[in-house]
Amino acid sequence: MKPNHYTEIPSTFEVQLEHLKDYDSKKHISARGIMFFHPYDIEVPSILKVSLKMISMTGSVDFLVKTLKCEKVGSEPLFEIHCNFYDTNAEKEDEVLGFISSY
Repeated sequence: MKPNHYTEIPSTFEVQLEHLKDYDSKKHISARGIMFFHPYDIEVPSILKVSLKMISMTGSVDFLVKTLKCEKVGSEPLFEIHCNFYDTNAEKEDEVLGFISSY
């Protein structure tokens, strides 16, 4: 089994999260995912709808993730969040990762 690969979301992106409490927890989870810093602790595991937007542009890309890790960053008021793509096909994952890497 290949190790998980997390792409860091740069600080030039705005990350909006919506916790989906009633979402089916038995769907496909990808080995690929994202990592970002967030000011609030996020429950692990949980299913989140992520809206990712470049701060200086209009429009966003939306996708689902499952949180697998949430750790406090030293004495900083931040948490490091690791999430894997969830109930998402490879084409959508490529679109999201391409969007992130294009900026």
